Amino acid sequence: MGEGEEMTRGLELLIAQTILQGFDAQYGRFLEVTSGAQQRFEQADWHAVQQAMKQRIHLYDHHVGLVVEQLRCITDGKNTDTDFLLQVKEHYTHLLPDYPRFEIAESFFNSVYCRLFDHRSLTPERLFIFSSQPERRLRAIPRPLAKDFFPERGWDTLLRKVLSDLPLRLPWQNSARDIGYITACLQEALGSELLSRSHLQVANELFYRNKAAWLVGKLVTPMATLPFLLPIHRTDEGELFVDACLTTHAEASIVFGFARSYFMVYAPLPGALVEWLREILPGKTTAELYMAIGCQKHAKTESYRNTCTIFPAAMSNLLKRRGFAAW
Repeated sequence: MGEGEEMTRGLELLIAQTILQGFDAQYGRFLEVTSGAQQRFEQADWHAVQQAMKQRIHLYDHHVGLVVEQLRCITDGKNTDTDFLLQVKEHYTHLLPDYPRFEIAESFFNSVYCRLFDHRSLTPERLFIFSSQPERRLRAIPRPLAKDFFPERGWDTLLRKVLSDLPLRLPWQNSARDIGYITACLQEALGSELLSRSHLQVANELFYRNKAAWLVGKLVTPMATLPFLLPIHRTDEGELFVDACLTTHAEASIVFGFARSYFMVYAPLPGALVEWLREILPGKTTAELYMAIGCQKHAKTESYRNTCTIFPAAMSNLLKRRGFAAW
């Protein structure tokens, strides 16, 4: 290999690393903004809630722009022919096997490419039209996303433990009242006998949206696994209360609906969280689940992939449309 070839190969790797580092910076800021949701809720800073939503939405495009400017400086007018671009993608692919958010990193690569080349030459060879990684990686969760609670001492005790384990630092207005209400709802939904043989699995992170903090869990029965959703609110005096207990797939589907604003939920492993949610939201597509947790650009990727899977001819037609804006 000549000196020129070595320099080119080094440049290809540098570009791949720069794109992934840019995505790291973007998702790091995404998590940083998300992590402030608890404090905004506890302080009833509803204006800051809306500002954080807007800020988080704009982070993706902002960081794509930063990476594009870096790459233009790095390449400095060098010829980026087809072979060069294919090598960049190959290097990027080799960076992903140990990368925890590989699926969104692939979408970020696509976005950078489309911004650089003005949505021209969109081909499966140059882009991650489909993921380069095995699907099983999304189901391989390195650490638990949820905690199980069993009713050895009854459901009142179980629910008291669930509420006391929440990270919220505000006092409850009347936790005994809320626990009684939740227990009554569960008994009505399942009956006492089936409820006694069931347990809860509760997500480690709360899902924040607008003026509510949602506890999201699974009601695991011998017959089926049902949603378990509790919207937690705060009074003007800063006390917590639960105003509903939702246990049907239809109710959960509405809460996670497309028409709703995105949740603020701390998700270092978004793909794993999507897989965990899938069981209680069987009617939702992968795209809708990513959208619900704020990964809207990757949601567009998943929507496009779903379309191509159902209608294979759609892929070439969509890619030929210069205005196609999945990325």
